[in-house]
Amino acid sequence: MRSSLIDSQRIPTEDESRQREFHKQYPSRPPTPPSTPPLRANAATSPWQSMARFFIPQEGWLAFLLLAIALYSVVVVIVNAEWVPFSYFLYICPVIGLFVGLVVAKLPYVPQALLHVLACLLGHVLAVWVTSAYAFHVPVSVVLEGLQAAFSGHMSSESIMVSEIVFFFYLAFLCFFLGYFGSWLIYRARLPWLVALVYCSIMLVNLNYVKSDYNYLLIVMLAPLILLIARVQLAARLMQWTSEGLYTDRVWLRKMTWRCMQAACVILLLTLPLGWLLPVEAQPANGKQLWDRINVAWNAALNGNFSWDTMRSLTSGTPDTTNYFGSQLTISNSIHLPDGEVLSYTASDKKSHYLESSTFNQFSNNTWTTSPGGVGQEEFTANARLPLDNGYASNNIITTTVNMTQAIGGSKNYLFAPAQPIFFSVPTQIYTSGGRGGSTTSAWTQLQPLTQNASYSVVSSLTHQGTLTDVPLPDDNTEYWRSDPYYYWLSVSYLGTPQDLSPQVHQTAAQWTAGATNAYEALKQIEAHLNDSRKFKYSIDNAPIPPNKDVVDWLLETHTGYCTYYASAMAVMGRLLHIPTRLVTGFSSGKYDVTRQVWSVAGSDAHSWVQAYFPGYGWLDFDPTPGFSPQSQVATTHAPTPVATQPALKPTPTLKVVPTPVHSKQQPKQAHGQAVRNNDAGSPWMLWLALGLLFCAFIFFIAAVIVRRRRLLDATRPAVSGLFWRACWLASWVGLGPKSWQTPYEYTEMLSRHLPQKEASLWELTELFVRERWGAPYHAPGEHEAISLARSWPSLRSRLLRLFFFRKGK
Repeated sequence: MRSSLIDSQRIPTEDESRQREFHKQYPSRPPTPPSTPPLRANAATSPWQSMARFFIPQEGWLAFLLLAIALYSVVVVIVNAEWVPFSYFLYICPVIGLFVGLVVAKLPYVPQALLHVLACLLGHVLAVWVTSAYAFHVPVSVVLEGLQAAFSGHMSSESIMVSEIVFFFYLAFLCFFLGYFGSWLIYRARLPWLVALVYCSIMLVNLNYVKSDYNYLLIVMLAPLILLIARVQLAARLMQWTSEGLYTDRVWLRKMTWRCMQAACVILLLTLPLGWLLPVEAQPANGKQLWDRINVAWNAALNGNFSWDTMRSLTSGTPDTTNYFGSQLTISNSIHLPDGEVLSYTASDKKSHYLESSTFNQFSNNTWTTSPGGVGQEEFTANARLPLDNGYASNNIITTTVNMTQAIGGSKNYLFAPAQPIFFSVPTQIYTSGGRGGSTTSAWTQLQPLTQNASYSVVSSLTHQGTLTDVPLPDDNTEYWRSDPYYYWLSVSYLGTPQDLSPQVHQTAAQWTAGATNAYEALKQIEAHLNDSRKFKYSIDNAPIPPNKDVVDWLLETHTGYCTYYASAMAVMGRLLHIPTRLVTGFSSGKYDVTRQVWSVAGSDAHSWVQAYFPGYGWLDFDPTPGFSPQSQVATTHAPTPVATQPALKPTPTLKVVPTPVHSKQQPKQAHGQAVRNNDAGSPWMLWLALGLLFCAFIFFIAAVIVRRRRLLDATRPAVSGLFWRACWLASWVGLGPKSWQTPYEYTEMLSRHLPQKEASLWELTELFVRERWGAPYHAPGEHEAISLARSWPSLRSRLLRLFFFRKGK
């Protein structure tokens, strides 16, 4: 309704007459204001405008771009760490997590806990889909069965492929969650410092496992994180100032944002180069030992092995770390080896091999050393033939080429080679220990230290790797052993046992070897018992060994330890059977790098194992550590998981998979194949069931959003205004929504043409809305008027809904 100051005596129009008649029916109401503003000035924002503003975050899209750059810097390092094959498919998940986190952060009216549950469900579905469809090309049922085996603790009976599938699923969900949680922390919680802390921690952990130099990605990640922190802090302050009444326009916001980001760039240019150029000082050894002891005590408490001995170890002076490459090997409760590739090798037989560097024969006070008597040194020129370690040559000759990725420290310049080396391409110095009847080699070294990127080749005469049945136990046939020319001297130097050995070790060795008919069978039985992952556990952090207690007794009591624990136990038990044994240090076989077609050996592959002497055959390898085997593996074109893996050495939180012994690997593979065939038929309905559940969850989510939003709007709006805008919303479904140029009266006049039966109700609703909107507080509707309008609303709502089917022409 509009008034005219030019023609005040004009004849009232039909609309004005209708309005006057309406006012006569309600004499208590004040006269209508002469003019009402158009709906564009007083109406709430339309749903489409609200949705448009919803997808324009207040923090801006620059924060999203900076977060994406930092996230993908972390993912690049995770991919190049090569935790699993086909890791390049992990790039799919982070971007989806970023957008899901943004949507969840900006969705109003819905509990965040519900949204987090739905987001995690979506992340699991995405991880399963990427794992099955892109990475491994297996049915979804195989992935689900692997996850079920992982959660139920039956991964030891699964094949290596299932373990890789489960770990790939974990990494895929981790990449999704890093994007989702980072986006939510930025756009909802506004905690950019927490995002930076999480991303930097994961980046630093994974940088230890990449083979190439990716340190520059630290700068690529830190630069956007610093800018992101500045941008989010500015957005938080702007929202705070706006809520306190500060008027802002677009020009002022642009200038403020530009100045703030300029200051952040200056800080970035000052801090990053300065931090890169600062000298790095190594941590003092005493401080490192203290923190290592605290870490061991904490892990012992978590494992339920906390005692007074653990407390005493915090202040004790005993070493807490092990030096693998030295003149002695002291067994401690903790071992932490650096990861990252240290060398790579290729063998002429295309197989993997253990690489030995030194041997020890004397064991006392939990320390392995070489007998001081009869130790000698002898130098050899390049390609000169070395004396055989045991006097027995084999026809299995291989050539191995070793490339040093990093320089390996130690008390000597150790060389690494498959047993037994007979030629080195570099000048060599060997250390021998011997007596009457012969000598054995205790270390192979080079005159000059091996530098980074150095390489050498070695020719080895491989020892016998098959089963032996013709060598009796020494107690069963003493003459057979004494006839060997080396046995007398070996019996003097390689049969000694600790003085504090308990009777339990003797009883256990006799029990495990009961029924053995020859020496090889007896040692294999000891190896099988210690290698049983169901009874013994591989761990790099263990409870401190009590004083005056031998490590063999401690292992049989706790059933946990790392490789030197198990090698010491088997060596001692073998000597109780009067079989000469020694402990060998070096590297396990590593894993095959398909790209370079070499066997890659990391620092964490440093290993200890056992060699036992057999007359007529020499020193044969045994490895009692759970999950390890000295058996050579053939290089394949795909990326296999090596037999001798050490999952516990990688600190990134992973699902702990217990390695399966080599002799039983074939059976799980067959079981896995059978499971795939049996479940292929059931995978379609499982997939449809999962999609149906996901669809139902999506419908429930949409309904919850609508209901929540409606309730909040009704709670914040006045009663009459809520009914008016609800009527406008229902009418907009059929194309009768209000226009931005219409006043409430003009809109009601247009709407009443389509609802002549409810014309009086529409005009009553409009009149009360105008009074409530612009006449408060003196002309606001009374309580009885609002109650009367609420009673007539259901009838008006039903008429508005009928417009879907019975709409008249405009």
